[in-house]
Amino acid sequence: MRYKYEIIYPKIEVTKETPVVMTLHGMNSSYFDLRPLVPVFGKDVIELHIQGDLNYGSGYAYFIPKFIDKTETEVIGDVITGIHDQVEEILGQNNLQGNPLFCLGFSQGAIISAGLSVFYPNWLDIVAILSARLPQFYIEKARKSLTGKKLDTGIFISQGQKDPVFPLETGRELASFFKKYADNVEYHEYPGGHMVDYSEPQDIYDWFNEFYIKNN
Repeated sequence: MRYKYEIIYPKIEVTKETPVVMTLHGMNSSYFDLRPLVPVFGKDVIELHIQGDLNYGSGYAYFIPKFIDKTETEVIGDVITGIHDQVEEILGQNNLQGNPLFCLGFSQGAIISAGLSVFYPNWLDIVAILSARLPQFYIEKARKSLTGKKLDTGIFISQGQKDPVFPLETGRELASFFKKYADNVEYHEYPGGHMVDYSEPQDIYDWFNEFYIKNN
C-alpha cells in the first residue's frame, strides 16, 4: 500500500532540531483536516500530512472497520506497518531521519497513532491521540514487548464525554494503558462528542511546552 502525502516546510532554515509533525485524519476526511492543529507544536515545524488510501464517503479512510475476511490484528496491523515504513522512506528521502518526530491523530488516525507508539517504541517523540479506542492486540503486544520498559514518548490523550463513537470509558482505558508504559501521559476529557473541543489546542500547546520545550 502507498499513501498520498504532502510535506510542507517552514519558512525558516531547517536543521536537525526542526520537528516533523505527522498528521493522521479520521474516517470520511482527508489530509487537510488536521492542518489547523499543527501550530500547537509551534510554527517552525515540518508538516507531513498522510491521507488514507481507501475511498470512504466524501473522504478517505486508512481501513474499513469490518473485520470479516481479515482479523483486526491483520487489518490495522498492516496499516501501522505500512505507514511506519513509508514515513521512514519519506524521512530518508528528505534527509530528515533523526529529526524529532511528532504525530497528531484523530479518531481512526488516533488509533493508528497509538499503535505506532506500541509497535515502534520511542519512534515518536510526541503523540497526540484524540478520540480513539484501544484494540486488544495492542494490549497483547505491550505485555510481550514493553514489560519493564518505559516509553520516552510524551503522550496526550483526549476523549469527549458525549462521544457517540467511542464511549468515555475508552479514553480512560487508553490513558490507563499508556500510564503503565510511559512516564509522561496527559489525559483530558471534554464535554462534547466525537470532535476536537475548542479548548483542546490550547491544552495540547500548554502540555507540549511544559513537557517538551522546557526539556529540549
